Amino acid sequence: MLDLGITLSSDIKETEIAGKRVFSVAGGYLIACFDSEVTEETVTEIAKRHPFYAVFRDSGMANDSVMTNFEQIFETYSPNTKRRVL
Repeated sequence: MLDLGITLSSDIKETEIAGKRVFSVAGGYLIACFDSEVTEETVTEIAKRHPFYAVFRDSGMANDSVMTNFEQIFETYSPNTKRRVL
């Protein structure tokens, strides 16, 4: 979080989006999903929230199609979001 300019004392809320566990940090400034079997629906719902940063786990994507469409989904719904897949 420090690498992204977010203090460690920032508020972190755990929520569910499209059936996946998601963490919203600093009032949605950063949204992270490290759950498994993440679908395009989850990615889309996160993009629609327009976070400044969105972080996902590479091995958490449900299939290659989700990984392939990941960037396009964000370009459509939240083009200014900085995206990272770890």
